[in-house]
Amino acid sequence: MSGTDSIELLTAVRQFLREEVLPELDGFKAYTTRVAANALGIVARELEMGAGLAELDTRIACTLNLDERAGPVTQQIALALRDGSMVADERILSYLRQRTLHACAIDNPKYSGLRQARARWTQ
Repeated sequence: MSGTDSIELLTAVRQFLREEVLPELDGFKAYTTRVAANALGIVARELEMGAGLAELDTRIACTLNLDERAGPVTQQIALALRDGSMVADERILSYLRQRTLHACAIDNPKYSGLRQARARWTQ
């Protein structure tokens, strides 16, 4: 590429869709274009912030002696909590809160529940 990184490209396409294409559309085409633009935003944020999720997962896997090769850490924890082989102590609850905040920031940073959760969980 010519020095433009992936996030810049995604941002440019998203901006083009929102500012140039979307005003020309209505109905279902406007809706699907808005969905596509939002999806590009999610992908850009995932590229920027996705490593943070992986780092959280790696840290809790080490703390709980989980094998990351055995499947997603979140799934391993959920199954262990469900079958009672793990108890939701403060380490797990803290991890789940941090991971939820991080994932929501990637998926929809304008979500009002994210703001409320940050206020409650980061005190």
